[in-house]
Amino acid sequence: MAVQVILEFDAADGKADTVKAYFAEILPDTRRYSGFIQLDVLCDLDNPNSFAVYETWESREAYQNYFNWRAETGVFTKLAEMIADKPKMRFFENTGI
Repeated sequence: MAVQVILEFDAADGKADTVKAYFAEILPDTRRYSGFIQLDVLCDLDNPNSFAVYETWESREAYQNYFNWRAETGVFTKLAEMIADKPKMRFFENTGI
């Protein structure tokens, strides 16, 4: 069953455009990764430093494989330099209701 992943974080002061540029750079590879379905990077209209990344993957296992790969490539280390605090990540499945 597909899984939705929501990642929420705030960019460090003055880093919102850097975050957007970084995602534009790395997301083509994400969209080609096995198990990927959809991804949107959202920016809060009332707080341009606040982001949510909404992802859909074929399974939680598919996402975990992707996450592990990204960790190995150093993407999270670089992203950590651009954000204000630890991101919040949540996993959801459709209830079918």
